[in-house]
Parts: sequence; structure tokens; C-alpha cells
Amino acid sequence: MTDTTEEQTSLRVCFVALHALPAIDVSLNRPVGGTETRAWTFAKGLATSGSVDVRFIVRTDSPRQPFRQDGVDVIPMEDRIYSLYESVGKCIERSSRFPGVRLRRWENKLVWQVPVLATYRILAGRSRDPWRADPFYTEQPVDVFCTFGVQANSARVIAAAHDSHRKAVLVIGSDGDLDERYTPGSSYVSPYGDVGSVCHAIIQRADAIVAQTEKQQQLLQDRFCRESTLVANPIDFDSWDAGRRSTLPDGTTCDLDRYVLWVGRAESVHKRPLLLLEVARLCPEVNFLMVLNPRDRTVEERVRRDAPANVKIVSQIPFDLMPAVFDHATVFVSTSSLEGFPNVFLQAAATGVPIVSLEVGDEFLKTSKSGFCTHGDLPRMAEHVRCLWTDLVTSTQRPRGGRDYVSAEHGLQTQTARLEAVLKSTAGAGDGDA
Repeated sequence: MTDTTEEQTSLRVCFVALHALPAIDVSLNRPVGGTETRAWTFAKGLATSGSVDVRFIVRTDSPRQPFRQDGVDVIPMEDRIYSLYESVGKCIERSSRFPGVRLRRWENKLVWQVPVLATYRILAGRSRDPWRADPFYTEQPVDVFCTFGVQANSARVIAAAHDSHRKAVLVIGSDGDLDERYTPGSSYVSPYGDVGSVCHAIIQRADAIVAQTEKQQQLLQDRFCRESTLVANPIDFDSWDAGRRSTLPDGTTCDLDRYVLWVGRAESVHKRPLLLLEVARLCPEVNFLMVLNPRDRTVEERVRRDAPANVKIVSQIPFDLMPAVFDHATVFVSTSSLEGFPNVFLQAAATGVPIVSLEVGDEFLKTSKSGFCTHGDLPRMAEHVRCLWTDLVTSTQRPRGGRDYVSAEHGLQTQTARLEAVLKSTAGAGDGDA
């Protein structure tokens, strides 16, 4: 009788964060973004609550069986064509000029990749409609869906939820998800290929919205007339601190015992790694370590070509080794132009590593006393880096202000409880719209 009662009262949630498999299966040794880290952290937190059954859908480009990890049922969705889109997207981008695309770089494989994709687009026809309910989602035995980011797949998740008379919660991934160009009828296309009108509809059709920051809540209200619930990015201190004690394999940090750390994608729109090189040139006495995750090969090649001698570059580091990599850092730097709430700021603050940001996170850095924002001033950024580098502070002597703040405001248990409340109230609000 007890088991039946628990079965009846347990909430069944389906998380959809298609790129999150490397955060779950660290043996893949592939880059992990902030959205994926956040989604998997929340999923694990909910699974330990005792009142939520969690499914988590990820994308794979080869067959893989479902598996259970950390109390979460991970459901791989095979999508061989997506990796082809990614490969071509690194060479060809959309353009407002005829013929609508621009060649960024030539690779011989484009000779067969482009015709294959063109044929697929013709044959796919209506199935490419972002508002067409995908049977893979509709067949999931859950009460509510939770999708991350304002992008085309979130439209598919919301459509599937409503088609099967269920609800969908949209979790905002960054301030870029709330672009003012996302309007009804908009033909604007984001740097990631999402159409403005579709993005606007995603925000309008979601049954509930979770924001990372008060700024995002205000943007949702002002631009889209949508209410939202604030759930801060979580960090699992137990797992993070355990990871800090890991032994780094030889070569992980290019044989640097101490460095200023930069982590991000090789792209020039948001992460802007080339700006880090300018800071490094202003600080020739400082060692920099860039964890430069692959994205735009042209940008990556330029970074590697132009990097000064005091910058060492690694393409990626296994997800489970990142706590130890942060633990050896003297400073963490960010050259991002746009973020929601950077998980790397939580990770740095939790490790006691001071943060120097060029443009983002000013409010968090001030409130938590974990670092500085220089509001676009590169020379000032370099000055902060030099001062922190010279002030030799070991990991045992690091100030705890940032860590204490993050523990109080971003603790996993507190934030998971807030998300659980949103999911339960949304799932119990009645049938979704068709």
C-alpha cells in the first residue's frame, strides 16, 4: 500500500537538454556548457528529493541504450543528421545577402555534406516544423516537461507537451534568450540559427518560465509580458569539493602549477577569446591557461596563431577534472559580452578564486565580494589581473566571502526545492493547450 501511495504522489519530470551527455558521461571527454551543467545538476538534485522521478533526454549521433545514473533515467535520442549540421555550420553561416549564406571556410567534406543536407531538408518537409509534436517526446511517460533555452528544440518540446495534454516549463539559459528582436513575425535569425518569430512564440507558449536573475524577470515582463519564477543557478558543493581533491593527469594544465584561467567556446560573438590575448599582452609576467572548447574553427586557429608566449591553450578538459583545474587557478577571467548567469562564476567563487570580468556579472561580483567587473575597460582588467597575480595567495588562504555567499544563495538543495515547486504547480494546473 505504501508503494502505491508513493507512485501516485511522485511527480514525473522529463528534462530536455540535448547537449548534456558529456556532463553525464564524462568518459566522452567533450566540452560541457553552462546550460548543460545547470540542467544535469538540477536533475540530480530533484532525483535525490524522494518525491520526483526524473527522465533526462540527450542527443547522440549513434545508437545508445537508456541508462540510469545518479538516480536519473537518461534517455538517448539518436540524431545522426545533427552532427552533420554542426559540421557544415562551422564552415557556412547565414547571411542577409543573396544567396542567404556565406562561406566562412572551405573544407573538402562540404562537397558531399551540403548535398546530403539539402536532400534531407527537401525530404523532411513538414517534419522540420518546430511546432510539430515529436513522437519521441509525446511518448515519454511523464507529467511535465522542462526544457532549457529559447531555441527550436524547446518549441518541439512545448508542442509535444501540449499535443499530449501536458505542461512545459521553459528555463531561460541566458540574457540572449530574451532578445528584443524576438517579436511576432520577426525574420531575425540569431547567431545560432533560431528565427525571431519562433523564439517569441516559445516564450509565449511555455506554461511557466524560470529565470536565472531579476534582470531576466524584468526583461520577460517588459518585452514579452510574461511572469516568471526566479531560481538561481545551483552548485553541488559536496561534488565540487570532492573534485577539487582530484589529481590532475600530466599535461592537463600544460605543466602550469599556477595560472589565470579562462574557459569558453572558440567564438567571437559572446565568449570572445581574442580579447583574452589582448589582456595577456598587457600582462607578460602572468601565465594564462585557456580552456578553448571547439566551436568556430576560424576563431580557434586565429587564437592559436596569435597567442603570446604566456598563454597556454587546451581544447577541452574532462568535466570531472574542472574542480581541480579551478583549484590551481590564481584568478578567473571572463571576456564574455553576454551571459545569463555564468556557472563558471559559481565554480570560481566556490573555490575561492577571485574573478575579473570584462563586462558581465557586475551585480553578482559586488554582492558576493568575489571579484571585479571592468565594464569593457581592457587596461583596467589587466591591472586587476596583475595585482591579483602578484598578491600570492594560496588556496588555503583564499578569502571565503564569495564561497559563503554562493553556499547561501546558490546551494543545490535550496534551488532544487524552488524548481520542484514550479514543476509541481505547473503540472497540477490542468491540461495544456493543444
